[in-house]
Amino acid sequence: MQQRLFVGIEIPASARMKLTTLRTDYPGARWHPPEALHLTLVFIGHVEDAQARQMAAALADLHGAALTLELAGVGHFGPVHKPTVLWAGVEASALLAQLQQRVEQQLLPLGLIRDERPYRPHVTLARVKEGGEALQDFLQRYRDFRLPPFEVQEFCLYVSHGGPSGVRYEVIERFSLAKR
Repeated sequence: MQQRLFVGIEIPASARMKLTTLRTDYPGARWHPPEALHLTLVFIGHVEDAQARQMAAALADLHGAALTLELAGVGHFGPVHKPTVLWAGVEASALLAQLQQRVEQQLLPLGLIRDERPYRPHVTLARVKEGGEALQDFLQRYRDFRLPPFEVQEFCLYVSHGGPSGVRYEVIERFSLAKR
């Protein structure tokens, strides 16, 4: 059986609730529910169960320093006239960039196909189909958005479940950054 996987960082519940305050009357926006808000490190895609187990075992060997993240600002992917995603930004962090690269390097020998686009850490807030004035209003209204920093001591392997009511993400394994 195949599973659709990615590696990410859970956002604390308090930060997820504050992120929901960014919801606006945006035409055609499908806002992610608070429990779905996360920071993706590496998108894996569809893999067989055996490959998923190998990847989980490889991730268990990754350790490093805890890191601090700060969510700040908002933005979008896609052209201004037809954006596809609204997101909250993540302040630049050398430790986050290192963790993302290390996760990717750990999974490449196990069949991960590297994303050729540069890594841009963000928290997806909504999928959208329209731009124009709604996008400009959103970007202007929340340009100074900032949450207090939070510490990250683990990262997770997620499975993505599609369905008629949208996508649901489930943590299937947690990996501590500290050596056990």
